[in-house]
This record gives sequence, structure tokens and C-alpha cells, in this order.
Amino acid sequence: MSILSGFFSALDPKVNLAPDGDREQGIVSEKTPELVLEMDDEELLELSKQWSKQWAAFSAEIEPKQKENERYWLGKQYTDVEIASEKRPLYDNRIFSSLETFLPIATRQNPEPLVSADQSPEGEELADKVSKMLSYQADVQRLKLKLKKVVRLWSLYYCGLVKVGWDMVYDDIKTSVLRPQKLILDSNATVDEDGYTGEYIGEYRKDKAKVLVQRFPERSAEIEKECENKMDTELQYIEWWTDEYVFWTMKEMVLGKAKNPHWNYDEEVSEMNIYGAEVKTNVAGKNHFVAPKKPYIFFSVFNIGLHPFDDTSLISQNLSLQDLINKRMRQIDKNVDNMNGGSIVSGDHFTQEEAAGVSDALRRGATIWVPNGDVNSAYKRDTGPALPGDVYNNLVDARNEVDNVFGTHGTSRGEETGEKTVRGKIIAKSSDESRIGFIADYLEQFSDQVFNWWVQLMYVYYDQPHVAIVMGEAQAREYVELQKSDLVSALLVSVREGSLIPKDPMIKRSEAIDLWQAGAIGPIELFKKLDWPNPQKSAEELLLWTQIKAGSLPPQAMFPDMAAPMPQAPTGGIPPVNQVAAEVEQQYQALGQV
Repeated sequence: MSILSGFFSALDPKVNLAPDGDREQGIVSEKTPELVLEMDDEELLELSKQWSKQWAAFSAEIEPKQKENERYWLGKQYTDVEIASEKRPLYDNRIFSSLETFLPIATRQNPEPLVSADQSPEGEELADKVSKMLSYQADVQRLKLKLKKVVRLWSLYYCGLVKVGWDMVYDDIKTSVLRPQKLILDSNATVDEDGYTGEYIGEYRKDKAKVLVQRFPERSAEIEKECENKMDTELQYIEWWTDEYVFWTMKEMVLGKAKNPHWNYDEEVSEMNIYGAEVKTNVAGKNHFVAPKKPYIFFSVFNIGLHPFDDTSLISQNLSLQDLINKRMRQIDKNVDNMNGGSIVSGDHFTQEEAAGVSDALRRGATIWVPNGDVNSAYKRDTGPALPGDVYNNLVDARNEVDNVFGTHGTSRGEETGEKTVRGKIIAKSSDESRIGFIADYLEQFSDQVFNWWVQLMYVYYDQPHVAIVMGEAQAREYVELQKSDLVSALLVSVREGSLIPKDPMIKRSEAIDLWQAGAIGPIELFKKLDWPNPQKSAEELLLWTQIKAGSLPPQAMFPDMAAPMPQAPTGGIPPVNQVAAEVEQQYQALGQV
């Protein structure tokens, strides 16, 4: 039975967006055939068109909001008419500064893989090897930067995601961050704690014609015709995924179709029994997952279960505040210009042409000649009233509120709070980091899915040994070798809880010292929290040093190469030279007698 059995999308794409749609009975979607690999090309094309049509209605609603968020992040926060009226409109882009302050805090920590197997020595060794391989992959694939990019796209476009797969060039796992605009999703789906619930995903992809001919030789004639035999031409096509199948379409053509390649399928093996007869047995394929999955991992936070994109974002929540900040900036600027003052010129003393030069002369500090009469009646300076303090206070309050929504007030504005002590600044930052920690919980689950997908790809593609280089004890290099034949035990892969919660290194060290002084942690845990290179060895040296200080051990216990201490001289002082010579002579005589 295909994984695509069931309902696809609502007859009216807005049904899923309306709460009343949850209470409909009977058919609430178009009558959709079940996808099977035996479908001919016409049926696959018809199915892909139906999916595209269903997504187009929802995409038309979400794209204007995505573009608006992007414009505000870039600082293009005025209409074309407003921009045309000024060379460079005045604005204070708090959305950009708050988001780009939020991102380094939210993605400061590297996700730490946690792998466990059975309690046997072999299982523990395998878990250790897989954990180190995952850490190595996170390093070489720059997972930390990918997480930052995912969160940025999620903030801008209400959706962040990565696609995992196999890199044929580097012969290793590949993880790519995708723009959500490149996708065609099931408009009746959502993203919850279990991931994307939709039945299908379409992805717009581009490849050169010569690459497509190699991948789909049966369609070489159609591809060559499309690009007029200019084989370096890039062609865009759609890659369609379900949990079980994948197929590719371009315009009115199906390029190819296949089973999900990221899965070890059951195999039928022929063996000879004891009677010499051939017996066929079914051998189950070894996989990390229970069932095949689409190779996409979605990051979602503010989703209430109505559609696959989030219902709001940190940026959209601050658009009106950004408008208010820009408005107050322009008002203050305009009133400050008025406070600079202008000139009121009397027509009894100056012509209209001469009056125009009076203000310029005053600004330059030049002399103005009045031929006759009272100078004070010839012209006067006019200065606008000062702005009330509430105007600036309202601007500051709007800026602070933007920072509060992002959880960056203590970081970006803490210097203005009056906190002078280090501890006070730590408390201000920790209050923000606890808010950002809410996002970090979702990032941990997102990273958890990434690590589990990597392990599944190891089950499928690690036919040959793959080597990872990791840092071992005392910052020494350690080489780990892994292939799929090593994966004999079931593995539980997750992310260490709290490893992505933002925490200032200074706070971690301060907490470690406090816990150590209170006797709540031992020396090994202390050095771990202090990020010491070799906590075990450092703890042993601390224990020896403590015993040496107490006099329980000699210094040689810590420094075995140190020479033994010289015997102390007699209390009476150094003996005379002749006495020493006499003692030496006696010793020689004794040796001679022996």
C-alpha cells in the first residue's frame, strides 16, 4: 500500500486555513489517485499538476508576506513614492540589528550528538564510533553555520529546512539549506514535533543539460531538443518526493522515476538446503529508520497546525514597531531642522531676490547691510519650539520592545541600563538567553533529526570504510573508521539536552567555580565545565598537588624525574675539611680489607 493513500488537500485551499474546516465530514479533498511506481507518464504528470495547482493558491497568500519581511530586513521600508522624494530616506533598521544579534546567540553552541546502543562492550564501542563520526560530519559540513542560515530563513519566510542526501563527488553525506520558495508542499499539511506531515514535496532544481542526459538517458533526445543541443545550458525541473518514491518532471515530460534511494530494501537470497535444493529466503534490509522518509527536515516554531508554514515570525511581529521607529525618527529629524531656525525678512528693506540670500548669509556668518532704519525691524531669526521629551521616550520604548521580542535587549541595549558590574550584566544577558532558549529547544529537535538522518545514510551508503578525524584527549588527533557492516546494533541517536541552549562562557565558568566551592561537583566535572583540554588528567594532578601540599606525599609523586632531596647537614653545622677527609680515608681502608 502506498504511503500516499488518504486525503491530499482541500477542495478550497482556504478550507485548511479556516477553523470550521476541521469539522467537515466526507470528502474534503480532490479525488486523488494513489501514487504507485507502475503509473505511466501521463498519470504521473496529471498527479504532479494537481499537486502544483493545490499549492499555488496557498503560495499566492504567503509570498507577499515573505517579500515584506525580506524588504524590512534589507532596510527597504518605504514605498517607491517615499524613496523617490528623498535620496536616502531616514530609518533605524532595528529588525536587522535585532535579528542579526539574535542569531549568534541562538546558534552559539554546537549540537552535541548523544548515541547509545546495548550495554555490551561492542555496543558501547560502536556508539562511541558513531558519535565521533557525527561530530566529525557536523564539523566538516559546517552544521553550526547551516543552523544559523535555517533560523534566518525561518524568520524571514516562515519556514526553514535542510535536505539531506549523498554527494557523488565527495562520496559522503551532504546537507543543504533550501529556500522555501523552491518547494511545492502539501497545502493540507503542517509541521509538528514529528516533522512534516504532508504526503509529498516538490523541489525546483537546476542542472546542466549534459548532466540530465547522463541521469536520464532515455530522455536524451527530448533534453537535447529542449536546449537546442547546447549541452551547457541549465534546465530547471521538479523533483517529486514521497516517502516511498521519487520522480522527476520537466514541462510535459517525466524524466524518470524510482524507489526512495535512501533505504535498504529487503532482498531475496537463494541458498542450498541440506538436500541440495535451492531455497529462496527473504533477508530484511538493515536501516536506522523504521520506514522510508522524504529527505527534508523542517524547522518550525510558531505553527498552530493549520498549514506547513508558520503562522507568524519574529520579524512579522515587529513590522508595526519598525514603522513607528521610522516615523519617530523622521519627526525628530524634521523638528530638529525647524529648531535650526529660518529668517523673516522685511520687504521695506530688501527685495524678494535679496531676501533669499539673507538666510544663506546668516548661516555662513556673513555681514548683512541694512541701508537705513532700525536693523531689528529689517529681519529676525525664527526658531521652532523644542520637542517634548515623550517623543524621544516613545522612540526608545519602541526600540526596546523590538529587542524584547527577539530576546536581545540585554545584549544590544544592556550598556544603557546602568549596569556597571560584571554580575549585573550577566543577569541582564541571562534573562534574554532564557527567552532565546525557547527557540533553542526547537533547534535541538531539528538537529536531532539531522543526526538521525545522517546515521540512516551511513546504513545505506557506507559500503567502504569512511574515516573521521576528531580531537581526543589532550587535544590529540584520533582517527575513527566506520562502515555499514559495523552497524550491527540498534542505535538511539539524539542531541544532548541543553547543548544548544545559549549560555555565555563567562557564566558557565562562574557557575562551575561556585559549584566547586560549594562541594557540589568533583574535580573532573569542574574541569569539564571550564573546557579544560584533559579533565581526567587535570583532576589527577589536582589530587596529587593537594596531597603534596598537605605533606602526605613528596614532590616526586608529581615530578618523578626530580632528584631525591639531599640529606640534611648535621645540626652542628658543616664538619671541618680534615674530619671529612679522615672519614673518607677510613671508608677506603675498610673497602681494602674486604
